[in-house]
Amino acid sequence: MVFQIISLVFLIAAIVLGFTKKMNVGIVSMGLAFLLGLIGRVDTEVILGGFPSKLFITLLGTMFFFCLLQDNHTLELLSKKMVALVGDKTCLIPVIIYLVSYLLSAAGPGAISVQSVMIIFAVSLAVQMKASPILLGSMAILGAVGGTTSPIALSGIIVKDLTAQMGLEGVENAVFFGVSAANFLCAAVLYIVFKGYRLRADRGSGEVLPKFTRDQLLCIGALLVLVVAVVGLRFDVGLVSFALAVVLILCGVVNEKAAMKLIPWSVLILICGVNVLMAVTKELGGIELLSDILASLMTPLTASPIIGLTAGIMSWFSSANGVVLPTLIPTVPDIVANVGGGANVAEMIIAIVGGATVAGISPLSTGGSLILASFSQETDAAEAEQQSIFARLFLISFGAVMIMVVFALAGGFKLFC
Repeated sequence: MVFQIISLVFLIAAIVLGFTKKMNVGIVSMGLAFLLGLIGRVDTEVILGGFPSKLFITLLGTMFFFCLLQDNHTLELLSKKMVALVGDKTCLIPVIIYLVSYLLSAAGPGAISVQSVMIIFAVSLAVQMKASPILLGSMAILGAVGGTTSPIALSGIIVKDLTAQMGLEGVENAVFFGVSAANFLCAAVLYIVFKGYRLRADRGSGEVLPKFTRDQLLCIGALLVLVVAVVGLRFDVGLVSFALAVVLILCGVVNEKAAMKLIPWSVLILICGVNVLMAVTKELGGIELLSDILASLMTPLTASPIIGLTAGIMSWFSSANGVVLPTLIPTVPDIVANVGGGANVAEMIIAIVGGATVAGISPLSTGGSLILASFSQETDAAEAEQQSIFARLFLISFGAVMIMVVFALAGGFKLFC
């Protein structure tokens, strides 16, 4: 019991230290994993065995591939062309931004890569249109975090890896469809609240979009091959991404060195580092203790809403992919066993992923902070206006998490299990 408590304290300490000291939680986690291993007399092989090598290769491959497409502006131009299809029907702009972000994210790069392109574009467009940067920026975030639960995108890959370790098959598809439905509901509510249907501003940018270059067309072709190979032929997304990246580099259509600098290495370190600490925590019984604590607060009716709210709160202060999902998802089978009476493993996992991802609108997260930074850069906003946007983004994030909680309470996630 003592080691269980100590291991949980170390896990919480890693998150708190990372947030308060502005350190990468993955680096903190690996350091604490060593100390925890010494205290609990855990073999070095167990600690090192916690490094998710397969997940690392998968994430690195997909991130590198899409960084190549990001560097030569393929993703940016593709997004702009898709948004331009609405013509004068500017009320559709938020909808198109959501759909483009969703589709691009679901195709493979996940939320991180797509957000870096779409949020900046959406906020810039909002300033030109004199529209709400919060509306357009948040629609970009929701689309990106909704699409990232695709089985070939970042969060979907993590969910698939975690559930495979738990002996669960096919859960990733239920997560994708369940989170997508609830995410779309959040976007619809946001669109109505911000009166997106009244958006009639003249964009007035006068921008004439160029044609895709030969290099960009080859990149789009490679993207299509990736989707077919992974979705249709069931090849490993990371290995296929590396293979296609090599082809594009050899054809001279992308810049390897520039793309390497765009890879979010801190995210990779974060995800892998937390996995190492989680392995030691699990070895010492900390996950079992956490499961018992959460289960004591739950009934079959409230299990999914509570776990979804917990995921959302954690995601405000830490990474959804790097911390929240690896921490909470492994606890679900034990919680279901303790709660009993109809609690569903897949339903609770969907609630965790849903709550953790929509919380990304928070200004403390990457997405929300990008909105604030982009708007400040575009308009040279005063500090008071920046603080106002900060507060509103946090309020919207809270509202989105609560929509997930209500959706779970109403049994919405059960429809996808």
